[in-house]
Amino acid sequence: MLRRIFIILVAVLTVGVIGLAQDLAPTTGDGPDAIAKNTTENSATVSQTVQLILPNATALHLDVTTVPFDLTSLDGAAWPNSTVDFGDQMVCVYGKADTDTVQPQGPTYFSQVQYLPLGTQYVESELGYPYVAIDGGSAVTAYPPIQIDANGELVAGSKGYFVCYRSFLLQKFSNGAAWDLTVSRTDAADNKMAIQRLYIQDNPCATFGAPTGLFKLDQGDTLHLVPTDLAIGPTGVQAASNPDLCGYKSWLDDLVVMAVVVDDEYSGINTAELDYTLTTTAWDP
Repeated sequence: MLRRIFIILVAVLTVGVIGLAQDLAPTTGDGPDAIAKNTTENSATVSQTVQLILPNATALHLDVTTVPFDLTSLDGAAWPNSTVDFGDQMVCVYGKADTDTVQPQGPTYFSQVQYLPLGTQYVESELGYPYVAIDGGSAVTAYPPIQIDANGELVAGSKGYFVCYRSFLLQKFSNGAAWDLTVSRTDAADNKMAIQRLYIQDNPCATFGAPTGLFKLDQGDTLHLVPTDLAIGPTGVQAASNPDLCGYKSWLDDLVVMAVVVDDEYSGINTAELDYTLTTTAWDP
């Protein structure tokens, strides 16, 4: 009885596998004939053109729709020496300078300005893509920011501004001659609960690891996130150029790094509303 059930199960599974196959009929048409006769060695040749016809396509996939810089754990019972646990998905550090480091860029970057927020930056992590490491001052353990040393004395500079970093994945698909990825900040200019100092940068997996700063994204701004020399041709070509990081995909994975300088916001939920847009320039042979 068990053997009969097993045979029936195998038969059902086999039918299921066969059911996944799709029938294919031959392509028909009125093609040419070539005939060769009455020579010592006959040869006949016909010519054919194979066409792959694709629509112009542009697509974006955003991994997360809300990026929370939640600092409530810095206000716990152990304040001002809170045990910081952001689940490895956020890092908050004191600045290495009192002001941002400004890095003007050329036309390849649309003549935009890159910033190192309070002199901090992100660098490639030893863990590899998609991790980054944050090069900054000491970790922040309290909000409002303060540090007390072993002797109960205030640590100099520990009441200053600090920077928090997060990252997320953005996937894009484009099959035109070139593309442009932009981000626009669309929250109202009179929003009293707006994030004051927000920074952003995009890192395609194909070129991940190159030194870069971030762009400052103020209310009403639109920024280009990828330099022109890295935004050429189908995204699948770039992904295939670095399969160790990108895999073999038509979509190109990007690691977007975001930073916030915690400055003079109100208590509660301060926000910034962002729109990402991918624009494709059609291929014109």
